[in-house]
Amino acid sequence: MALHRLMEMTVGVPDPSALHAFYEEIGFTGDQEGWGSEAYPGQIKISEAGYRQLKSIKMACEDESDITTAMARLDQLGVAYQYTNGQLDVTDPVNKWQYQLEPAAISDVPAMPRRLLNTPGNRQRVGERAQVITEVTPRTPRRLGHVVMGSPEPQKTTALCIALGFRVSDSIGGGMATFLRCSRDHHNLLITPGPVPYLNHYAMEQDDFDSVMRGATLYLREHGEEYQVAGPGRHQIGGNIFWYMRDPSGTFFEFFSDMDNIADDEKWVVKEDWDLSDAWSIWGEKDQPELFFRVPDMESIIAGWHKSQ
Repeated sequence: MALHRLMEMTVGVPDPSALHAFYEEIGFTGDQEGWGSEAYPGQIKISEAGYRQLKSIKMACEDESDITTAMARLDQLGVAYQYTNGQLDVTDPVNKWQYQLEPAAISDVPAMPRRLLNTPGNRQRVGERAQVITEVTPRTPRRLGHVVMGSPEPQKTTALCIALGFRVSDSIGGGMATFLRCSRDHHNLLITPGPVPYLNHYAMEQDDFDSVMRGATLYLREHGEEYQVAGPGRHQIGGNIFWYMRDPSGTFFEFFSDMDNIADDEKWVVKEDWDLSDAWSIWGEKDQPELFFRVPDMESIIAGWHKSQ
C-alpha cells in the first residue's frame, strides 16, 4: 500500500465561528488550528472564505518513494507540483483544490469496547441491559472518513487523484462518478459532476449502528428537522450505514459506520457500471433525495466561484 490514510481537510466558510462550535458540539476536540478525534486530532481545518468551499485535502503515504512515483505520474499528466521538506503540494488545475501528500506512520483509530448483541442462536448479552442504554455519555465520531466533491470535469479530476496514488473502488455510469480510496476504506473520495467545483459532503465515522442513530437523533432534536438531508439507510456502494445532515455552513455531513474494507487490492472486483437508481440504499429511502446533488446554495457557490477566477 502506498497511500494509507486521509489525514486532513481544509474548508472555507463565511462564518468560521459557527463551524468551530459545531465540531465541539458533536464531540470533536480542538481549537482554531483544527478539529478531530482523540486518535486523529486536527483533521478538519477551517478558514474564512466568501462562500463555502473545499480548500485542500492531505493524504498520508508510506515513504518518499511514493512521492517520487506520484511526481512521475504528474509529469505524464502535465500537472505542476512543488516538493518541499518531504511534502508534495499539487494544485488541481481544474478545481483549484490543493492536494498534499506526505509520509506518515500507518495507523488506525483504537477500537472501543464492542457492544454485545443478542441475535438468533447467538445471545451475547445475558442478564444485563444494552450498553447503548447504560452508557452515560454518547459515543462521538472517531475520525474524518471521506470527502465528496463535485467537479465540472470529473474524469480529469479522477485521473489526477489516481496519479497521486488513489485506487478506484467502484464507479457509477462508467466513470460519471468514481469512488476512490487512499486507505483500506471502500472510499475516501467520491468525485461527481458539478457545474463548478464544490464540496458536496464530508463523512465522519461512528463506532456502530447505534452511534450513527444516536448521534444524528441528538443533533436533529437540538437543531430541528430542517437540518435533515437523508437517511438513515445503508448504501449499496460501500455498504455503509449512513445518515446525512447539514452543518451550520450549509455543507452536508454524514455519520457512517460499517463500510466495506479492502485489504487486498488484487482481490477486490471493481464494478464500473453501477446504476444510480440501484446504488442509493438497500433499505430505508430507495432513491437519493433530489437535493443531494442539487444543493440548496448552489447559486451562491457558482457566483462565488466565478467571482474568484
